[in-house]
Amino acid sequence: MGDYWTHRITRCRPLREKDGRILRIIISVAPLMYREVIALAIHQRRPEIDVLIVPPAVLAGQAERFAPHLFVRNDTGGADMEIVAGALCRIEVLYSDGLNARVSLDGKVWEIEDICIDDLIGIIEQTEGLIPEDAQR
Repeated sequence: MGDYWTHRITRCRPLREKDGRILRIIISVAPLMYREVIALAIHQRRPEIDVLIVPPAVLAGQAERFAPHLFVRNDTGGADMEIVAGALCRIEVLYSDGLNARVSLDGKVWEIEDICIDDLIGIIEQTEGLIPEDAQR
């Protein structure tokens, strides 16, 4: 049942976003516990970021409405790449190779061996720098 639910981690205190811009992240990895742990780790370190966790099965409608800047998914997630085409950054977790990840950001693609939360936070910071100043929520 929980696999069809969408959860949103909301900001719990006054916003202090960078230049009035709020980074939006969709996490659509499986299993659910991975989504929750990644979202919680981001929320603990960067509570001003808007994070939505979505099961791959219902991703299409959620991605359209949420308009994420950064998208985290399985490499075998089955999500149509058109769904995430508007994201500034895409991270694909490569389960077939442990927890390596392929990152697509600013026209560059690279792999991170055994990705950790510190790597993810670094990618989040790079993605924030790419949000247009006139971006509105």
